[in-house]
Amino acid sequence: MPLAELWRLTKLVPLACTVLLLSVRALAVDSGGLNDSADNSSRSLLQESGQASGTSQPYTYSSSDFVLLNGFLIFFMQIGFVSAESGQGRAKNVRNILLKNSVNIMLCAICWWAVGYAFAYGNSGGGFIGTSRFFSDGESFGSKPWFFTWTFCLSCVTIASGCLAERTHLFVYPVYTAVVSIAVHPVIAHWVWAPDSWLNSMTGSPCRFLDFAGGAVVHTVGGLTGLIGAMLCGPRLGRFEDGVGKDIPGHDVSSVSLGSLMLWFGWYGFNCGSTYIYMAQGGSEASAAVSRVALNMTLCASVAGMTSLVVSSIQTGTFDLAVCCNGLMAGLSASTSNVGFLTPWAACITGALAGLLYVGISRLLVRMGVDDPLDSSAIHCGSGILGVLVSGFLARPSYVMQMVGCNCGGVVYATNGGMQLGMQLLGLSCSMVWTAMWALLTFGILKKLQLLRVDQQTELAGIDNMEHGGPAYPEFLQRVQSTRPGY
Repeated sequence: MPLAELWRLTKLVPLACTVLLLSVRALAVDSGGLNDSADNSSRSLLQESGQASGTSQPYTYSSSDFVLLNGFLIFFMQIGFVSAESGQGRAKNVRNILLKNSVNIMLCAICWWAVGYAFAYGNSGGGFIGTSRFFSDGESFGSKPWFFTWTFCLSCVTIASGCLAERTHLFVYPVYTAVVSIAVHPVIAHWVWAPDSWLNSMTGSPCRFLDFAGGAVVHTVGGLTGLIGAMLCGPRLGRFEDGVGKDIPGHDVSSVSLGSLMLWFGWYGFNCGSTYIYMAQGGSEASAAVSRVALNMTLCASVAGMTSLVVSSIQTGTFDLAVCCNGLMAGLSASTSNVGFLTPWAACITGALAGLLYVGISRLLVRMGVDDPLDSSAIHCGSGILGVLVSGFLARPSYVMQMVGCNCGGVVYATNGGMQLGMQLLGLSCSMVWTAMWALLTFGILKKLQLLRVDQQTELAGIDNMEHGGPAYPEFLQRVQSTRPGY
């Protein structure tokens, strides 16, 4: 079978996986309903009945079951990340991109199992870090299953890798993956989500720092880590000449588009799954909250994508698919920290701001001479910061009370709005300082030891050819060579 046809067939694999996940979810929700249809209206979403194997007792679905299922959706995002990154990269570096993402997944799992989960969700030591549950046995604590929380850490790690693509040693990725999985993401997750952390219990404020599903803990941390790494690593050869930025187009725009849509699909696991953690008791309120969360993030992504596309087209005179895809992901990133606390109109405002901010930061980084091949830092760090601050202005007090039990809201609602905004600024600032410190230390040492960047010959020839035994598309290379004189 020709390589081109085989490649087209492989793109059907994510679609098949999607259908399988939806089928499993439908079976989980509908099981037991056939024999007990008269009581369907009185059962909550988290109390679906079914006959347990070998017993007459009904099986009760817990919030952890639904959280775990949404964790599978978040893991599915890795396919989207890989697809988008490989499409944005050049053909000569595809094998390197695929391998480093695979290494990140495996090493992050080991680090999170041994240490990361304990630092994030173990018994608090002085409100700073968890001190128990090392080498987790998979049990759930506070409706936070190991697998679900691992996918958050994994997304954080993967975001940073996009900023470093096409000129970084393979050795760099496992090093920073270990640092982020052990010392950065778990500590910040403990500050933000542990009820007895210093940020939630020792500030003297009646309000809590609001980060619904990881706008600061995942996206700001990952984007800032990648931004610092990209600045220390330097731009790709040919990206800037005489201070002027020159585009380096990727090799497969279809992979970029498909990857973005896969990420959008998996993002519902991020936000909807987190709803079950806040409302583990289930019931009609939880069902309504999940529906609102799904609506808000859909609106935010849609408005952000349209805004970035229109603004970019006005500036350049062309309609850029990559800008549209990045814009919708910026909207998703902005929604992650506040989607459960906003009304739909506020989600639309957030999306418009996220689309504008993405285009602005992307242009600013180019003017500063920073090369971020996927615009990951503009998408995730910039929009993550925006999403955290939006909660300080637009969070609805009744939703905040419903989710975290605090009588606080955004400034526009005048319910402890100033204190809520202050908590958002405090938590965001501390998270960014902690992240920047570790990123500067990690990438600075690697650069000092000359382990951060590949040599010029390797970068020009392609990392695949020099370090991975050849290109990802050998047939394509043979066709190109056969058209040249002398072959």
